[in-house]
Amino acid sequence: MEDDLHQALLTLGHPVAWLAFDKAVGLPRISMQRISTVTRYSQTGRADVETTRVQINVSAETYPEVAALGRAVSELLTELRSGSVIRCRELSRRDGSIESGGDIIRQQMLDISVRYRA
Repeated sequence: MEDDLHQALLTLGHPVAWLAFDKAVGLPRISMQRISTVTRYSQTGRADVETTRVQINVSAETYPEVAALGRAVSELLTELRSGSVIRCRELSRRDGSIESGGDIIRQQMLDISVRYRA
């Protein structure tokens, strides 16, 4: 699931990473982190389909840029049916900003529910 999401988001043409980038990268950029996973079990063992919640952080220099990229991420993932990913659904989207070295970086944080084959 992690690689499928990563590869899909790379098609948007910006740097993408799980958790954090290994080195400084420019803007806009996309980072992801798993928030929670629901694993189901039956009498015979672990189910082969899981649902996880992933937070996707979109960062850019301007609000119009971050808003457009946030929409693009949402549209891409809600249409994604690839590899292990069965379905993605946007749960919420929040606006925010962080200060970095005197600069203000605009962000959108999308919570995405991902149903996938484990």
